[in-house]
Amino acid sequence: MNRKVMQRMIWKDARTVKTLAIATPALVVGFFVVLELFTGLTHVGTERMGLAYAIWMLLPMLIACGAPAVLIGGEEESGSLAWLQTLPAGWKTIAASKLLVTSVCLLLAWAVATLCFLAYWSAMSDYWIDRIRQSSGLPEPFWIHCAGAVALSIAVMLSSFTTAYWFRSPITALVALVPLVIAAIWGVTYLAVVILPAAQFHGPPHRVIEQNFGTFALLIVSALLVLTGLSLFAAWRRLTWPESRRAGRAMGEMSTGAFRPPPEVTSSKLAGAMIFGRPRPLLALLWLQMRPIRWQLVLLTMVAIAGALITGSSSDEMLVVGHSIYILPLFLIAALTFYGDSVRQRCLFLYDRGISPTMVWLTRVGPTLCVTAIILAIIVLAGMYREASDADRELRWSWDNRLTITVMVVFAGFALTQLVSQWSPRPTLAFFAGPVFVQLAAFVLAGLLMFYTRASAVLLLSSVILLLASWRLTPKWMAGEKGKEYVVPMIGFIVAALFLPYVVVLGARYATTPAPRITWRQQMYSIELPRVDPTADKVAILDPAYVRQIETLAMKAAVSPEGRDDRIAKELSATDSIGQHLSFKEVMQIIKVRSDYPLHLHQDLARVNLDAYLKPHVFPPTPQFADAREKQFDAVGVLVKWSRVTREQAVDGAADFNVVMGVAEIADLIAARVMTAYVEQDGVTPQLKELIRLVPDEKLVRESRRNSLIRSWRRYQSQTLGERFAGEYSHKPTQWWLAVERTRADRYVDELCRFLLDRWLSGENSAFGGELAELQRLEREAYLVGGQAISNYFEDPKLSDRIAIAVDADAWMDRLRRQVAD
Repeated sequence: MNRKVMQRMIWKDARTVKTLAIATPALVVGFFVVLELFTGLTHVGTERMGLAYAIWMLLPMLIACGAPAVLIGGEEESGSLAWLQTLPAGWKTIAASKLLVTSVCLLLAWAVATLCFLAYWSAMSDYWIDRIRQSSGLPEPFWIHCAGAVALSIAVMLSSFTTAYWFRSPITALVALVPLVIAAIWGVTYLAVVILPAAQFHGPPHRVIEQNFGTFALLIVSALLVLTGLSLFAAWRRLTWPESRRAGRAMGEMSTGAFRPPPEVTSSKLAGAMIFGRPRPLLALLWLQMRPIRWQLVLLTMVAIAGALITGSSSDEMLVVGHSIYILPLFLIAALTFYGDSVRQRCLFLYDRGISPTMVWLTRVGPTLCVTAIILAIIVLAGMYREASDADRELRWSWDNRLTITVMVVFAGFALTQLVSQWSPRPTLAFFAGPVFVQLAAFVLAGLLMFYTRASAVLLLSSVILLLASWRLTPKWMAGEKGKEYVVPMIGFIVAALFLPYVVVLGARYATTPAPRITWRQQMYSIELPRVDPTADKVAILDPAYVRQIETLAMKAAVSPEGRDDRIAKELSATDSIGQHLSFKEVMQIIKVRSDYPLHLHQDLARVNLDAYLKPHVFPPTPQFADAREKQFDAVGVLVKWSRVTREQAVDGAADFNVVMGVAEIADLIAARVMTAYVEQDGVTPQLKELIRLVPDEKLVRESRRNSLIRSWRRYQSQTLGERFAGEYSHKPTQWWLAVERTRADRYVDELCRFLLDRWLSGENSAFGGELAELQRLEREAYLVGGQAISNYFEDPKLSDRIAIAVDADAWMDRLRRQVAD
């Protein structure tokens, strides 16, 4: 092997792959920078570390699978691969040079990725590092995962060399790369299962590898040697067989300007096609577009359709597998849009003959766009089938919302990829760059679309801009102008397409933000409220009297009836506390429920309990049930006392709005329904009349709600982040670019408070029930609805649910008072 020839070959290959070798480490650094900028986007747990791990592991694979395609497929497209055989360089020199250059580039990418990953990890505080370790957010032991990822990248690189040498088309080689890598991984796994006893596969994967490290290392090295042998055999076949024919063809195919159809095509296929008459320009352009990419397009379409059909499965795991299968082929189909005309600058042939750029653009974008639309239609049909099978009943989003997002993302990705496929002077590099640009654009738009999940339709604007960009730049592309006059407008279009969604969505949110109610806010601050007397005796409202969700009381441990009479007497006579001797759970045990509404202890069925609690059992006035009736009336007396004391404390400022909703309103609802049931059965007896007399009057109810709500509003205004309003935590976004949402949240808190006060102070409680939809809208706009609780049991009910309970309690109390008045 001539040393000087080897050095020159390395220099040539290094210049060929320079763009990819520089772009990949730059992408690694850029992705980590973007991930750090979007710190507030996700939790600092497994989600962000999962993204960092994916960047560290996947981006170096661009070198592993892309460099061989660029070095071999790119030279095949330019005609220089066969020309190399006219030089004094054997096939071993050519293959060794390409393998060495690719290995160095891969090592550089791994070094940069590992340094960025470790820097990202070390920048976190010890607190978050411990949290991530506890949640298995970091792959440990790290060296095993690092060694496995490096070995996988080497396997991908060798497989890419094998397919690149074996297939003339670099695109076909890239598509064939996937099954070859999967076969290599499956082979190593199968041999490991055969060689190692099955008992040694119990436990975590990293523990199995640690215990059998020598065996796994031997299998991996053997697999890499097999792949190396395959790549060398493919290189020998490609570079030496048949040598004379390939060298002669290389001299005849050297590009010296505009593309000219080969003589054999002109004399045979083109002449045969003209037997049926001169083809129309549109059909001729379509033929020129489809013929070079027909096999790649068919193969990618079949893979994408297979993935789309898999998404129709009722299994959630298969849904993820289907999405993973079809998403990349869809973008690769878009990357074929301008690929055929970019090979050896065949677009110059169209430019030299004065063909309309618009017609060229339509015949290039149209076929791939139609194929993409067909695949999306299959995805929609699969989603409809999945919806018909009721497979997504546990998911928050309906299938049409998910499909809408999928369609918008695919169309936007298609528009960006087809523009990138037009730009690159190297078609194979453009084929790689398209999906990478899509991933980078996804990172840029993640800050918007991961928050505004329902605003994916705005991506249509980005798609239009990117399609308009390729149409406007088609004349320059046909003329072969790929310098600054092409790149600068292209970058401008891409930047506009990426940031226009931010402008549109945030602008629309700003335009729909309610105007500040300055006068109303001044009135809220000027309202005189009773001040809490620090020397006065306070009544302690203890947690057993507080109910988060009445339907979940069944999941609390039952209270033994032993000593119940004594506890009831102490609770009724206590003056310094409520809930000290009796809990709400025991009160409901005393009141009992109808036997045909059994309570459910499982959390998923807890909502059924609400019907049971709201239909208490009514005992007839007979000596047999005298004791049960007496205890029920005592329990109702406890509820009435709790409601009255809590409301009195709220008026004076000793109880907040959350306590009023969780104690007084629920106590009023249960007590009113029990007393109404007995009034309807027995009439207004002296015992019932005495209980009804103790019920808080309308003025006390109104003042307790008003004063506690105003105090809650004032407390909200004095806090910054993590504030609560009306007992609910405000989940306002903390990202700096979403300042408009924080402003909207504050404005809608004012609207919500004003909405409630207007109805409570005007006495319109009876008509309030028809406006709960508006209340729920204000609640969502104020970000008072969020799923931050660790379970539904500990999650406070929504404010609108609590208001609904208060409205229901008012209706039953009004009904009870009317019955007594009659």
